[in-house]
Amino acid sequence: QPSIPDKPFNIGHWNYAPITMWLRARRPTMEKVIADTWSTLKCSASAISSPISATVETNLPGFGYKVLGVVGALLGYNLFVMCITDRTQAYMFLEKLRLYALGDELVNKGFFKSDAEEVEGRIEAVAHTTGRLNALWETAIEDATATKSFDTLCSYLLVDESSVPAIEQPISWRFSMMPYGRDDPDSQTFG
Repeated sequence: QPSIPDKPFNIGHWNYAPITMWLRARRPTMEKVIADTWSTLKCSASAISSPISATVETNLPGFGYKVLGVVGALLGYNLFVMCITDRTQAYMFLEKLRLYALGDELVNKGFFKSDAEEVEGRIEAVAHTTGRLNALWETAIEDATATKSFDTLCSYLLVDESSVPAIEQPISWRFSMMPYGRDDPDSQTFG
């Protein structure tokens, strides 16, 4: 209910927001659109349901026949779904395998690692590489000292590509980097 009667104010007034008069001028049109939409929906529903209910009344005269009709409709629906499921089961299985392969690939790339697991894995890789290189140095210096030859030491510098582990590419986005939680500032749209 407006705080000021409508009759004295047919033009803009200091007490009204500017859109108020614009909305009041269009109220009859908006009411007609809403009423016509409701009428169209009601008539469409009646046009769809009337033939169906007339067919049901004609072919299923008693309550028992109507119950059997509902049971038959449910049975037919179940048979239809079973037929569709049988025909698409192989496709769904392939889709599940594809999604499993994608998830497995993400796991192998480290997508689901936490930040701590990522740091721990890198520290472990550095320790392993350091140990391997120290063992190689000890072996090389032992042989070079035993043979008293610098060439023996240099022969250990030859790198076999198969023995060098590949350097992992850093992951630009991991699951743990996604914002989550009610209090996370990155998950807030409005303050």
